[in-house]
Amino acid sequence: MWAISAKFLLGIIRLAVAITLLSADFAWAQSTQPVTQAVDTQATEQYNANPSAVETVRAGEKVVAYDVGNESGPLRGITLALSAGIGYDDNVFRTESNTRDDFFWSVRPSVYLNSGFGRHAFRLGYEAVLIRYTEFDNQDYTDQRVLADAALDLTRKLNLNLIGELRWGHDQRGGIGTCLVCSPTPDTWRAYRVGADLVIGRAISRAQITPRIEYSGIRYDNNGQSFRDFDRQDYRLRGRWRFSPRLSAIAEGGYATVDHLDPNNDLDRTEATLLGGVGWEATAKTSGEILIGTLVQEFDNPAEASSTHFNWDVRVHWAPKPYSKVTLFTSRRTQEDAAGGVGHFLADTFGIGWRHAFTERLVTDSNVDYTLAKYSTGRQDGYLAFQVGLTYKLVRWLDFGAHYRYLNRRSNIPGINYDDNMILLKLTAGLEHGL
Repeated sequence: MWAISAKFLLGIIRLAVAITLLSADFAWAQSTQPVTQAVDTQATEQYNANPSAVETVRAGEKVVAYDVGNESGPLRGITLALSAGIGYDDNVFRTESNTRDDFFWSVRPSVYLNSGFGRHAFRLGYEAVLIRYTEFDNQDYTDQRVLADAALDLTRKLNLNLIGELRWGHDQRGGIGTCLVCSPTPDTWRAYRVGADLVIGRAISRAQITPRIEYSGIRYDNNGQSFRDFDRQDYRLRGRWRFSPRLSAIAEGGYATVDHLDPNNDLDRTEATLLGGVGWEATAKTSGEILIGTLVQEFDNPAEASSTHFNWDVRVHWAPKPYSKVTLFTSRRTQEDAAGGVGHFLADTFGIGWRHAFTERLVTDSNVDYTLAKYSTGRQDGYLAFQVGLTYKLVRWLDFGAHYRYLNRRSNIPGINYDDNMILLKLTAGLEHGL
């Protein structure tokens, strides 16, 4: 655990200076509409650690949506936000011994354009995360994301959703499936994703069928990691039958191919999934889905044993009050190890999140999740992540946030356990302009 020191107090002084400067820079925005954009640091870490395993939008869901914390954005307009702050990390390299701490500066700009015509909606967006350490500058990084999506309301019973996304990111130290013996600088990559789903039937219809197709891939840029590059194709079909206005039966099937660019990588494979279960909206306060089924992996290399696994995907939402929401989630996914060609595993995740507004100005977000990674080689890693954040609206256009995050890894491989504490203090300023 980290302790307050003279170095930490110096960081607080720096933060005060940053707050003063940022307030001056954004004074011109007082006459605009407010926008708050909460930063989910753990979600960012999960994507950076494993871009290929990030959960995609479920078939049939709207792809034009606002990020958490930005739900008040205009239906059609421009949303700008800039977050700046200072943080402290007590284990920058996430090692079991000889831990090194450091302060860092964080800057997060974003811009979104929401537009459309008639019943159709479109969105263009850009966001970035810039982290600069005060001592270990070889750990600095700049992650970026560009996206474009559309929701086309073609007929009364036919919708077409399109999505395209480009990312430039890096593997977080000690993240799920990342390197054990790492290069001095983080592994960086470029990733892409394009997809479409056709929604046949309205949400209130007795039946709804949604075929989906998606292409994605990743290219590593440095540290000799190109043997991990791959392309993936996903084909899915989801069906829902509504027994009553609040209860539905759901079936979902998927088929995917994973092809590596390096011929020496032996993890080329196909994956087939079949899930079935129920979805409900029992009251205005409670909704969710429980899906269980099977997952089958078939590898091109005869030396890699094919396998069949129990599979599940569960999400439950409970909102006891309009200003308070609890989410329970658990799922299983497949993932490759950074060793490339010699390691793959199943990742089982269990978690709970809570968002609560104490007042109109003060909001808290917290979540805890645990992931068990079970490798084909017998290795097992357990990852625990906890974070809590408070956001206070200083004025209509400016928020102050304080965030704490704790991570740990426990493994049956000696010498790779770690504990990591991080605190971040930040200001978020923004404006939105309707079209």
